[in-house]
Amino acid sequence: MNLRWWAPTKETWVPILLDAHPQFWKKQVDPTYQRPWKDLSPRYAKDKSQKYPGEPILRATGLMQDAAYIFTRGDKFLVRSTEYGAFHQFGVAKLPARPWMGVPDVALKQLPSIAWKNILSLKR
Repeated sequence: MNLRWWAPTKETWVPILLDAHPQFWKKQVDPTYQRPWKDLSPRYAKDKSQKYPGEPILRATGLMQDAAYIFTRGDKFLVRSTEYGAFHQFGVAKLPARPWMGVPDVALKQLPSIAWKNILSLKR
């Protein structure tokens, strides 16, 4: 099976994936399943509200969102962000998992047309 279409497809899809995420960060929901994030521990919420009054957890400094970068290596999609991005994604003792990266439906729905365009361009 010839999979030459996959390389241009995944490279075209990466910016679409990244562009889809801010709306979920703003809503504070998991982009893949659209489940609300778990509440912060009372202590962490207090510390955060004192340090960044009125700011949502992912916009307090903006560093995690602004540094987020999706790239491909082989057939894998990888995310590079700040050193604490994984703590939010997977959780730690003081911070429950609050997934901020994933594959939202809005991006997934665009994949078939991108793939077909690349598949059909190989036949020319």
